[in-house]
Amino acid sequence: MRLRLTTLPLLTSVLLASACGGGSSSGPQRPASAVDAVSPGFTPPDERPAAPSPPAQGPARTPEPPAYAHEWVVSPTGNDAAAGTEPAPVRTLTKALSLAGPGDRIRVLAGSYAERVLITGSVRAGTAEAPITLEGVELPRILPGAQQGALVVVERPHWRIRGFDIDAQNRPAFAVVFSGNTEGTVLSGSEIHHARYGAGISFHNGAHGATLENNHIHHIFVANKDGHGVLIQPTVRNITVRDNVIHDNSGDSIQCYSPDGSVPGAPADGLLIEGNDLYGNIEQSIDIKTCYNVTIRRNKLHKARRHPRLGGNGALVVHMSARDVLIEENDFYDAGLAIGIGGNRYGPMPSGIVIRRNLIRDMLTEGGMTGGGLQLAVSTGTQVVNNTFTRLPGPALILGRGDGGPTQGLVLKNNIIDADQAMEVGDQVPGLTTGSNLYRPGATFLEEGAALNLSQWQARGQDRTSREEAAPIDPETLSPGPAAVDRAERLELDTSCGAGPDIGAVESGC
Repeated sequence: MRLRLTTLPLLTSVLLASACGGGSSSGPQRPASAVDAVSPGFTPPDERPAAPSPPAQGPARTPEPPAYAHEWVVSPTGNDAAAGTEPAPVRTLTKALSLAGPGDRIRVLAGSYAERVLITGSVRAGTAEAPITLEGVELPRILPGAQQGALVVVERPHWRIRGFDIDAQNRPAFAVVFSGNTEGTVLSGSEIHHARYGAGISFHNGAHGATLENNHIHHIFVANKDGHGVLIQPTVRNITVRDNVIHDNSGDSIQCYSPDGSVPGAPADGLLIEGNDLYGNIEQSIDIKTCYNVTIRRNKLHKARRHPRLGGNGALVVHMSARDVLIEENDFYDAGLAIGIGGNRYGPMPSGIVIRRNLIRDMLTEGGMTGGGLQLAVSTGTQVVNNTFTRLPGPALILGRGDGGPTQGLVLKNNIIDADQAMEVGDQVPGLTTGSNLYRPGATFLEEGAALNLSQWQARGQDRTSREEAAPIDPETLSPGPAAVDRAERLELDTSCGAGPDIGAVESGC
């Protein structure tokens, strides 16, 4: 699937998190645009008081040490033969890297540095108790120099890198690479942009335990080819991508890559994608191929438009042989399709996919886009529970129409499906289980070319516990109306706050 946006109201995933008791994350703010026009009474994220952080789902944020063992200073006017102090700074980051040890901080003063930053080779590792900090003052620029290759290479644990403008200046190389033992290493508060390569930031060669947090990543662009904001490659483990703004790339904002699990080395395992703002790419906001144990939580995925030559229109795809993927509390809008499951398949079907408590709203049909919610093609055991679908010109759900195999064992429960076209159902949905959904009155169910109403659909053995109800949600907050409150089936993973769980994505009373 491939992709490209319009102007619709913004309801961030903060709404979901606050309704369900979780916190909100906020990454770097981009300039306001018509796309971010808000509904009346809605407070933009950057104007809200800080919310408490949710329980840690990935590597914990390490607190600042009370003091640094030693501080080294870098300045464009320095000298590498100098002492590396404030009055006598060194000239290059390379020199400072060679001096720093556990517990130290390197302060890089404003200016431009045309050199590769190689945290590898003889550069020392930090420790969990005494990390090494590489900190920019007023966003110093790291630019390509005479040497070829990635501008920043990180192969050491427990480094904190923050506050840089990493400008690849359209060179054909990664801007940043994480490789090997990167446990506890964090890249934050930086801008990474304008690489003319397959990705701006790549995690590969066994990188593990690293965090990419609160960065602005954009314009990774190769004409007519994929240029992803962030690329997670085989053999990578336990990576966190949190609170970043990633947009306007020729591929995906974030791709977790392995063609089919048969490439040398194991597929990536353990990926947390949380609290990001992802939009405006030629392909998807997120593309999960053969990767295992992935959590996609509290992100905004939007501005996914069909490219005139390259196609696409979906915000998120999960395909090939992905396994154990949790998609929860995200806000999908302004796209041709929110989520596609299945599609390309090599080897085992995607399995263990849970789609719950997501807002899926305000989709588009122009330019050949479907204007729909979920397209569930090839998978086994997928669960679609407690989501809210609204303001969709196309079908909320397209089931069992994949050409690579069935959608088997699909569970569809506790959803508010506020759409004229509730479902399009193909002939490959063995073991479909539905119930306790709330539909718009008069919604249609298209099966084998026949347009059925809810009663006729139930007569075929489906949705016996589902109902129709007018205006089940508030049009501004998308919180559920009385017909949905405490009326959902209690499932194994419900997070209800009242007498029982609500139907839909937003749990009232939390």
